[in-house]
Amino acid sequence: MCCRGMKRERKRDWSDLLPELVHLISKNIPGLGDFIRFRAVCKNWRSFVPLSDAPQQLPWLLEGNGDSHAMMTILQEKHRFYSLFTGETGTIRAKPSCKGKSFSGPIQGHLRLFDGGHTILRRKCHLFNPLTEEEVWLPPRPCPLGYWTIHLGGFESWAFFDTHTSKWIAAERRPSHPYCYARMMFISSRRGAFTELFSVSTEKKIGHIPPPLEETQLDSRCVSTHLVNCDGDLLRVSLYSKCCLNTEHCSYFRIYEFSCEGDHCVWEEISSIDDLVIFLDVVEAFSISANSFPAATGLVKPNSIYFLSSESDECKPYRYDIKQGSVQRLPCQFKTCTWFLPTLRTVTIAS
Repeated sequence: MCCRGMKRERKRDWSDLLPELVHLISKNIPGLGDFIRFRAVCKNWRSFVPLSDAPQQLPWLLEGNGDSHAMMTILQEKHRFYSLFTGETGTIRAKPSCKGKSFSGPIQGHLRLFDGGHTILRRKCHLFNPLTEEEVWLPPRPCPLGYWTIHLGGFESWAFFDTHTSKWIAAERRPSHPYCYARMMFISSRRGAFTELFSVSTEKKIGHIPPPLEETQLDSRCVSTHLVNCDGDLLRVSLYSKCCLNTEHCSYFRIYEFSCEGDHCVWEEISSIDDLVIFLDVVEAFSISANSFPAATGLVKPNSIYFLSSESDECKPYRYDIKQGSVQRLPCQFKTCTWFLPTLRTVTIAS
């Protein structure tokens, strides 16, 4: 019983919070699961915070089911994921229509799916986000084979898909790790070869870049190279092997920045990427800024390269400290895996 003169406490209707305040709170929610539960509180909150405003996520490791050296695997009904940074594990499900299709290295939060499994005639390909179940079909290709990132490739004929123009660009020969940057297509072999430059708009060759000197030497131990956009700069990340004890991981990296003055283009070696973090897959590479994840301070190490290394029939994650030149093996319960950058955002293809 309330005493005379005391006012009865009024309950707060949280659905009446100002849209600006709800939006501000949503920006400080680190996990996708918590973000989805936050939007489910009421209709008002859901309308104030669209899925496209989901917080940027740290990469997950997505469990594979194929050979550690394979560039493609079969999409199962369920795939487990694991976060190195939070220790979170979980399961994502595939739509029945996507189950059994082969996929290649997730990029931009989507899997690249191919009809026909591992057979040569992969006549259709599309993108699939296992978190939102979004499917984006790409236009028919000028050739029957291919991969997709900004590019697609196959064993005999190759093509590249430009998301800005929604065009396919045919390639005369098989490239390795093609990359689109500043409206130019960079095509090179895995190591020690010239990088050829093609215009995306005209599809014509416009120049080439000689390889770093270290990759051309006869005793070069360069194993592979990746091209990656790091905060607007194009970097060439080269993996080298070295002689060491069996207890150590025998790898180190050299990093080069793309520099071009007029018609003169070169790869210039750099010793640091500051607050950036690079993630390398078998084929794909991407980067994030450690400063974009204040809640993950101490979990993700800046100026580092997180990479997957094949050991026998397994593929395990490692972290390379660029400043120290040291390698650390990271915990992972999966036999084979690939990086996956989770997102709730949609892919935009030009019409």
